[in-house]
Amino acid sequence: MLTAASSRSLAWVVLGLVSLVVLGTAAHAYGQVPSVEPPHPVRHKIGAFITDLHGFDLSRGTFGANFWIWAVGPNSARALQTMEFPNADTIAVRLESTMPRGDVSWSQRKLTGTFHHQWDLGNYPFDRHALAIIFEEGIEEEPAVSYEADAANSGFGLEEAVEGWRIRSMRIEVESATYATNFGDPATSGSASRFGRLRAVLELERSDWTGFAKLTAALYAGFLICLIGCLVPVNATTFAPRVTLLVASLFAMVINMRSASAALGSEHGLTLIDKLHVAGLAYVVAIAAATVLVRLRVEHADRGEGDRYKLARLDHRSCIVPAVIFIVLNVALLLQAAIER
Repeated sequence: MLTAASSRSLAWVVLGLVSLVVLGTAAHAYGQVPSVEPPHPVRHKIGAFITDLHGFDLSRGTFGANFWIWAVGPNSARALQTMEFPNADTIAVRLESTMPRGDVSWSQRKLTGTFHHQWDLGNYPFDRHALAIIFEEGIEEEPAVSYEADAANSGFGLEEAVEGWRIRSMRIEVESATYATNFGDPATSGSASRFGRLRAVLELERSDWTGFAKLTAALYAGFLICLIGCLVPVNATTFAPRVTLLVASLFAMVINMRSASAALGSEHGLTLIDKLHVAGLAYVVAIAAATVLVRLRVEHADRGEGDRYKLARLDHRSCIVPAVIFIVLNVALLLQAAIER
């Protein structure tokens, strides 16, 4: 039989052995680097439904939109939380919810924002625009997290029509956003990164010509005034009034052209409106040159050199030919813009 002293000694020995085993195991575990398995690829089905378009700002290059966006996947709430909008100026969440749906979850958000768009008004008023809202995963790269477009359920249903515009169609498409950097991630071996991206695009076309009429009213008024002034034959009495009329028309066209360029934001480009004004300026210059030429001929006719009747016909032809060329050129420019629409 073991004495009390022997029992205590045996207990201390057993305790020591257990301690050594525990310490050895801990030291071994401490010396090893835990292995991290790559995350299982996650795919989310993303869709969007646009309910409102507003705030078209041609000078700033922006437009506003209200829309719903949803995600279906194993962690749909996180997919919407880590989603960013690369072409957004401002974005705000109005409502959000998440519901379990079997093995996946369904999350949705209602958002409103202002987005950048390069308004190309080269063919105004025959211009068309593709307004894009871009959604992009902001944390996990592909293929860890990727997007799939829910094209069947995506679309638009505007609460109010956009004045002066007609929506032709909407499409939603998947693409990848590639960056020539790994953003300093030490766990990434490559020098580039790629993230899932989705693009919702609304195709718009202009349906109102009121703005075009306002921007070209001074142009065509100046043309008609010059044409009416040409009905008066050139002589010593009418020469100065006609030149004054031409100068006034030229000045009005120049001012209107600058105003139209400022309104369309096209100071550094040549739009259809600019081309029409250039044709008008060329017409006025041609009429001015014809007026001076006829006036010189009239002075010679007063001295017995020439026929006044022939000079009057020359004056009328010199005015009619540039007018016809101006009209034909205007029709050709408008038709070309309409065809290219």
